[in-house]
Amino acid sequence: MRLMHRLEIGVFLTLALTSRVAWAQQGPLPPLPAPTPQTAPGQPAPAPAGVPQNAPATPPGYYPQPPGLYPPPDPYSQAPIPAAPPAVQYAPPPVPVHAPRYSLYAGASLRYIGFGGYFYENEFGQAETTGNFVQNGPAIELNVGARLGKRYIPYLLWEHGFMKQGHRFEGTDASASSDLLGIGFRYIAGDVDRAAFLSELSIGIRTITVKNGGETYKMSTWELFRLGLGAEIRLSKLFTISPMGHISSGVMNDSDGNITFSQQGSQDHTSDATRHPTFVNGQNIQSGRGYVVVGIGCGAHFDFFGK
Repeated sequence: MRLMHRLEIGVFLTLALTSRVAWAQQGPLPPLPAPTPQTAPGQPAPAPAGVPQNAPATPPGYYPQPPGLYPPPDPYSQAPIPAAPPAVQYAPPPVPVHAPRYSLYAGASLRYIGFGGYFYENEFGQAETTGNFVQNGPAIELNVGARLGKRYIPYLLWEHGFMKQGHRFEGTDASASSDLLGIGFRYIAGDVDRAAFLSELSIGIRTITVKNGGETYKMSTWELFRLGLGAEIRLSKLFTISPMGHISSGVMNDSDGNITFSQQGSQDHTSDATRHPTFVNGQNIQSGRGYVVVGIGCGAHFDFFGK
């Protein structure tokens, strides 16, 4: 027992001596860090040791570039400086074309017109066709009116047709014409600012005139029905074109003056020997027959002072 006790004491002394030598070789321990000062509520925490007090704060997500990987720019470099991008020019959107609500409506139409049917029945009981007095030809129409609420146009009209002489006047220098003086109303349906359906209804006095030398003969009547259908195409705020077809009809009532038929025309195109119209010098045409006028053409109109 004594021997074991002595061995334990010897081992303990040996370990103690060894620990002393190792401690002496390591040197003194570093001092403990100074305690962190306490900050008052609402005050920023002091900067850590070794960081300047006025150093700018590093924004979140910013990582400084490692030195040596990005060489500084050469101030004496001859590389061209990239040009600045061209300035962007503002282009306002185009102003849409639109029809004025109110304006002075004026313009003209060119068309080709033709007559059909009969003017009256002569003393021989034969119908005088429209072709015996006038034949097809071009015509011009002038209009003056007002545009109301974009779609409604009451207007005045005058149409003059440059007609060819009829069969009764073949072989002569006779000239023929047709005139219509009246009023009308147009209605525009659809897209009035671009292209729309156009309809019109007009009435007026139709006059047929034939001249040969010093002789002049006229027939006239109220033409109570003239229908027009077509389109109004707006090219600008104040200008439109209107392709359109017309049809009208009537019965001649009044006569004025007198004229002599050519012998050649009466023999070649009729079976009678009459040389003058049946109703002359203001006589009422008692045996009037129905006639028809058909025309097709295109008009151009301005909206003056349009708003």
